[in-house]
Amino acid sequence: MDDHTRCYDTNDPLDSFKLPKGRGGVSVLWPSQWSSRIKKLKDGNERIIAILITATKDICLINTYKPTHNSDSLSEYTECLDIIFDIIQKYENTHTCVLAGDLNGTLQTSRTNKHDKMLRNFAKNMNLTTGVELVNTHTFFHHAGNSSSQIDYILVQDENLVMDYKIEERSCANTSAHTIVKMEIASQMTKIRKSNQQNNKAKYKMQWEQIDKKGYNSIIQNSITSIENEKDVNIQLDILMEAMTKAGKN
Repeated sequence: MDDHTRCYDTNDPLDSFKLPKGRGGVSVLWPSQWSSRIKKLKDGNERIIAILITATKDICLINTYKPTHNSDSLSEYTECLDIIFDIIQKYENTHTCVLAGDLNGTLQTSRTNKHDKMLRNFAKNMNLTTGVELVNTHTFFHHAGNSSSQIDYILVQDENLVMDYKIEERSCANTSAHTIVKMEIASQMTKIRKSNQQNNKAKYKMQWEQIDKKGYNSIIQNSITSIENEKDVNIQLDILMEAMTKAGKN
């Protein structure tokens, strides 16, 4: 499996009184054989990631974990909506946009906190819909039983894309406070064939005795600055791999 993952507390200062970093975030996973058809985007922030999927209908998939509603969450929630707006505006002319995740706001009119109102206005303005008529089936259940609500969604701009939409029943095997939300869309990954040339490609061992070790070390050291300035671990890895490849050819 391959993935695109970010943790929302990546930039938070370490605090011995809190849980360690990585306690929450967003992630998209896919079979490794699809990776040639998927592009990770730099767009977003610690709560929002996006990928482009090349398929029979090209998809821009945006995954988000919105801030929980509290007295000072409005500014961060607004910022997340602004970022999602920018991503949709950037790619909607070339891709069908799909927004998925824990939106920490409901489209149901039975609840009216500030997050709910902002989310409903945003969905209306961006023509985002589940593609089906949803009953008031809840997707979140507080561990202590204090509350439950429908806050997890998969939304599309083109309702013709939706073949099926389902909110799973609660299961004892699911230890999360959230149930599973599934959508089947009218787009398919075309069959990916591995060429014989790729399968039979020779693998070579680095001949260190013939390498300019000083030049190799210089290239790696120069890349470290770029890595330290980059916060996204996926991009950090890409920079390192590119530097090692370049150094090996030096």
